[in-house]
Amino acid sequence: MPVPSGEIATPGTVLATTRVNVRQGTPSIGANIIRKLNAGDQLDVAAIAAGDEVQGNRLWFKLADLNYVWSGACSAFSPTDGMVVPLAPAPAPVPLPVAPAASPFPAANVIDLYHGDEVSSFAAARASGVLGVIHKATTGGTGRDDLYDDRRRAAEAAGLLWGAYHWGTGADVKKQVENFLDWAKPGEKTLVALDYELTPSNQMSLEQAREFLEIIAKKLGRKAVIYSGSTIKDALRSTVDPFFGSHRLWLAQYGPTPQVQKSWQNYWLWQFTEGKPGDPRRRKVPGIPGNHRGELDCDHYAGSAEDLIDEWAS
Repeated sequence: MPVPSGEIATPGTVLATTRVNVRQGTPSIGANIIRKLNAGDQLDVAAIAAGDEVQGNRLWFKLADLNYVWSGACSAFSPTDGMVVPLAPAPAPVPLPVAPAASPFPAANVIDLYHGDEVSSFAAARASGVLGVIHKATTGGTGRDDLYDDRRRAAEAAGLLWGAYHWGTGADVKKQVENFLDWAKPGEKTLVALDYELTPSNQMSLEQAREFLEIIAKKLGRKAVIYSGSTIKDALRSTVDPFFGSHRLWLAQYGPTPQVQKSWQNYWLWQFTEGKPGDPRRRKVPGIPGNHRGELDCDHYAGSAEDLIDEWAS
């Protein structure tokens, strides 16, 4: 059904499915952020409004205090039959800075997958608050994940952000880049990442990682994310490397407090668990059972849903 301009008064409630910004006075990503909501917060809705389009979705919820949240970060709307939601004056703006979560129990708002993970419903994962999926595309100069294409279509159809990662090896770097771009086929909205991790007997060197990232930047006109943990820390040690530091860091670290190598001031995305039994950070994501042991890589983005969308493929 087409959405008319303006608003439709219809009282009801929704739940925030992820951390989301409340915008002051207008349904726009340019409006002031007056507060932030956490996943599970219940909101009283006064009207449904048409506003700025975010990820193809123009619907916003007008709250009882005359402020707005984007509907894509909320659950399905539940009307309040026969009830009137009173409209109160908007409160004064309260600045709330976004800080990376240091909790040992962060939210899994991004997941990363490969062909060994089972997927039953991307829609269920999205409804639970997952916003993005980063899927393995390739390994080295020839390896390709045969489920990449089918899962890409299904995930994007469910409204999820899509990303592709390449597991770097000691193979010729130009062949690795060619393999990755040919199979991943990244579009303008596709996150691209280099997986730089321990690969016994076939290790990608630090200089090969540098070359891979340089070629990707030239071909795509934007920088890839680098995924790493102890491998990049061991390679760079105490060195501050401006080149690597200019790429967003997808940090792999399963302890309670994320720590980055000195080339970065902070991580962009934190893989906080691989879902092994006994890990207190282990997560169960609806629609994504994980591998045959029930393990699933889960990642945390500390900002709002709107921020993640804006930054995803930048």
